[in-house]
Amino acid sequence: SLQQLDLLLDTSESVIELFTILQSNTTLKSLRVQIMNNDIIDSMGTSLQNMLILNQTIEYLEIKADKYKKTNSSKYLSFLTTGLSHNTSLQELSVFIPVSDTNNEQIRTFFNVISQKNHLTELKLSFTRDLILNDHMKQIPLFYEQVLPLVTNMLKL
Repeated sequence: SLQQLDLLLDTSESVIELFTILQSNTTLKSLRVQIMNNDIIDSMGTSLQNMLILNQTIEYLEIKADKYKKTNSSKYLSFLTTGLSHNTSLQELSVFIPVSDTNNEQIRTFFNVISQKNHLTELKLSFTRDLILNDHMKQIPLFYEQVLPLVTNMLKL
């Protein structure tokens, strides 16, 4: 009856297997996952989404990625958002959010979903720059134009 798990994962298979097993787990309350290979992020989406939908006992989820590099950020964010929209047990969430000039709508949808989660009491977001965004000078305006207004609106609710 393990209640807390903290893992460093470096293969797609290990992440997918973990999220698949946790779909039916009813004892784990806290999960911290450090992704060591950024290529994994693109392949873990469906299993992450299904775990969030089917596991209604997990209360804390943390996903970190080492030195966030290239990934299909809209895919990751879409799977995460869909899973969260169906989850009713999560109280604390700590994840990275890729910011680029191509995923504005996914970011908006993510914030809309978490804004409606009454059971979510703690939120920690790490905003990372997507490689699609090559110009470092675009990074600051994108944060102020995309993310800051969404955070402000979420806090008003």
